[in-house]
Amino acid sequence: MIKGEQGFITAILTQAVEDARYTGLNKYMIKQKYESINWIMNNDPQFNYYCKLINIEPSYIQNKIKRYSEVKFTKEQKPIVQMIERKNNESRRIGI
Repeated sequence: MIKGEQGFITAILTQAVEDARYTGLNKYMIKQKYESINWIMNNDPQFNYYCKLINIEPSYIQNKIKRYSEVKFTKEQKPIVQMIERKNNESRRIGI
């Protein structure tokens, strides 16, 4: 792998971890947090592939995520997460 590509993949994974740690109330950022947590924790094939490209085990990042208390949704974030989940479920139901 070319050094620049490795840096790019590392940046993507780092951003996903940072997004997962978001503690604010911005709806867009909470959606990014929700998607990042799912991407990392649900063994998304793309996530696993990126980890393989830079020679780290997906479980290494997953275990770090589990240890961060910020990764859990705050009481204030939970209503927004519920709205995001409802929209995702509706989209799946109608095939979007």
